[in-house]
Amino acid sequence: MKDDTEPTSLVLTNQAGLQWELLRTKAGWSLGGISFHQKPVEQPATKGLLALRNLESGDVRWLAAGKGEQVDPLTARFSGRDKVDGVTFEYTVTVALAAEAPTARWTSAWSVDKDLPGWEVCLAYHDGFAHDWRVQSYPWAGNSEKVAITPMRYCGVPGALVYRRDLSLVVLFAIDDKSDYLNPTTWTGKTEFQFANRDVAPQFRVGGPLKAGTRYEMPLQLVLSDVGEFAPAITGIMQAWIKLNDFRVDDSLKVRTPREAFELAIEGRRHMQSWKPGVGYEHHRGTPFVYVGNNPYIAWYEYSAYEVTGEAVWRERAFEQIDFALKGQQPSGVFHTSWYFNRADRPNGAVAEGFCSWDWNHDGYKVDLNVWMARYILQTWQRVKEKEGVDRQDWYKAAVAALEWVRSQQNPDGGLPQCVDIATGEKSVSVVCGRALVGLPIIARITGDERYLKLSADMERFLRQSVEGRFWYTGMHPDLPPGDFEQDSVYAVVEYWLDKHDRTGDPESLDRAAANAYYGLLYWCPKQLSWVKAPTQGAHSEQQHFNQYSVYCYGNRKIQCLDRLFKKTGNPLFEQLKNRVLQLNFYVQVVEGPYRGAMTESIADPWLERNNGFEWRGSPYTSELVADLMLQLMEMGLMKE
Repeated sequence: MKDDTEPTSLVLTNQAGLQWELLRTKAGWSLGGISFHQKPVEQPATKGLLALRNLESGDVRWLAAGKGEQVDPLTARFSGRDKVDGVTFEYTVTVALAAEAPTARWTSAWSVDKDLPGWEVCLAYHDGFAHDWRVQSYPWAGNSEKVAITPMRYCGVPGALVYRRDLSLVVLFAIDDKSDYLNPTTWTGKTEFQFANRDVAPQFRVGGPLKAGTRYEMPLQLVLSDVGEFAPAITGIMQAWIKLNDFRVDDSLKVRTPREAFELAIEGRRHMQSWKPGVGYEHHRGTPFVYVGNNPYIAWYEYSAYEVTGEAVWRERAFEQIDFALKGQQPSGVFHTSWYFNRADRPNGAVAEGFCSWDWNHDGYKVDLNVWMARYILQTWQRVKEKEGVDRQDWYKAAVAALEWVRSQQNPDGGLPQCVDIATGEKSVSVVCGRALVGLPIIARITGDERYLKLSADMERFLRQSVEGRFWYTGMHPDLPPGDFEQDSVYAVVEYWLDKHDRTGDPESLDRAAANAYYGLLYWCPKQLSWVKAPTQGAHSEQQHFNQYSVYCYGNRKIQCLDRLFKKTGNPLFEQLKNRVLQLNFYVQVVEGPYRGAMTESIADPWLERNNGFEWRGSPYTSELVADLMLQLMEMGLMKE
């Protein structure tokens, strides 16, 4: 018989405006409802504290605890026992709010007295819907109404951003990163994340079979923001997450100095077999093509290396690469971005040979890469003219022609498409186009043409509304479909806002730069994974199609941006992250063999998706990844270190 003297609810309230009211129903204690600044997060969970789901039938059985107590003003604890298929399932649930932050810890633990096959434990903080929601969980879901991440991997912060479309409420729902629950060598079951708007509340599911004699525990965290705007929301959430988890950057990795890294790269590059005289660099070991879209960028790097070393070979290669890129320009002004020195048969039966825009298996003119090419042709043109008095007008005119083609491709939403169909001229949806976003103001400065600033301003509006406002960063990998979700766009956006702050002094631009850097932390592994020998903190899953850990800066200035953020804000976190990422990049340099001085595509494969062990490093890249790193070292003035 129920004791009517027992409370009907337990209310936890903190000084940050977070309240969690746990409810006692006829069935027992349930999670109840969460409010933030006196507004409900969602409908209260009235069915129980956790649920069991039958893997075969999909039936869900909620468990409501018989015992509950308020330990202190910020903590409540519950316990219960139920029979499931003749097996005793015992559990405890603890809810604890931080004293002065919009964060909560919610830990569930359970055990069974006999093996319990065919069921999984479901943990959701509400069980009904009053609002529309979207989720972001890199690299599996971005601006998504539905997602099933099964199994979860430790790609970044292990969880998801759950948010209303107007950002009036944003919730980081994550596993405590100190947990080793996603370790594939010790956990033989499966941890997954499920969500479907208006149907399945965001939830972690822990599958089995559940084994007798094992105490299972899932420590979850909630971090909330209701400020309603991207920059303060994500900055506040990540600052609270850092404090909640006592996140610290590991500064113990010391691979080599910047000067040693540069000398390693230069020495290996002198005789590297991937150099194709008069053409450029083989994309990476074993590929049949030169990524001509990177030729001008690498030329800028090698001309800069010529200025540092005085070795004429780098000047010669710089000129050769730009001259060859110009040979792939079409009458419309657009540049082809690939050159196949061996015939390649594509999956759809097409053939890639000579100049084309088959970037791996993705055909189409690449808008972002055309701006990238034009920018570095112009920068090299300007430097050569100033340094040598040589005016390569053919370079200048080719770059301007490509930019005119780019301007004609703008979509009605103000953004630029990732690719344009060669046969039909059909444009893809707009994407971040981070190279263009950063490059257009620089191009405007070199050419004096204000139209490029107008296009940049249009792209900024698209960025605010459709990228930052939706936590949806796509398009930095032009060899993949436009909707490909990846992390390199994030740091192109950081760079754009930092450059705008330099130009205008606008404080909002600095706030947005910092916010994007905080947001990028969600994509990075937050700790050293216990089952991997290679360093993992600060590594990221390259993209949704190639889920291994990488550390490079792909077409962005990640390391330099972190350095600039530190100098502008004084926040030591950014300097610590800069030093960490710098050493991670040095770690993947190839130190011996025919590709000495190259950089490997991966630092580790924690999920064995390449089937070559946890320490898999992949192919050595000799082209843009080296330029990405070395240019930053030179521009940051680190060559003396």
